Amino acid sequence: MADNSHRDPKRTPNGDSESRWRQDFPIQSGEDSYATRREFTKFLGLTSVAFVFGTFVAAARKIWKHWVGTSSEARSVAGLSEIDIGGYKLFRYPTQDDPCILLRLGTNEFTAFNQNCSHLACPVHFDSQAGQLLCPCHVGVFSAEDGRALAGPPRRRLEVLNVEVHDAQVWVEGFEETST
Repeated sequence: MADNSHRDPKRTPNGDSESRWRQDFPIQSGEDSYATRREFTKFLGLTSVAFVFGTFVAAARKIWKHWVGTSSEARSVAGLSEIDIGGYKLFRYPTQDDPCILLRLGTNEFTAFNQNCSHLACPVHFDSQAGQLLCPCHVGVFSAEDGRALAGPPRRRLEVLNVEVHDAQVWVEGFEETST
């Protein structure tokens, strides 16, 4: 049996001295989460680059969508007898990933919009009694005549499609040019 009377009281069970450990790891636990100015500046710089990149991607996507949307071919959406006055029809245009809504406001008065709310892209629904398009997510309200935002958080109007009626068919072709 070994005699433990000569054992150093500052030694840990594995034989390392406490003072040696403190020399090797001089950081106090309270200083663990402290960030230097250089680290903070690097974090801000990288975050700024990420935001600039995200903005570039969003702008490029909008330009691409506008370019693809304006070069879309005309498509027959409905026959005149399919939709009653005050009624609507859902369809996809220009791709299968783009939901749209066609409204019949009068005998020969049709309007069509991209169905995604301009606020957070929730689908809008037509309220024929009020003559408005409603977004149930954040209580957004849009005009059924021109798609402009009337109430709620949306500030931009809905994307409006060009609509024509000929040969007893309702046709859409591309999106209207908008300044807002």
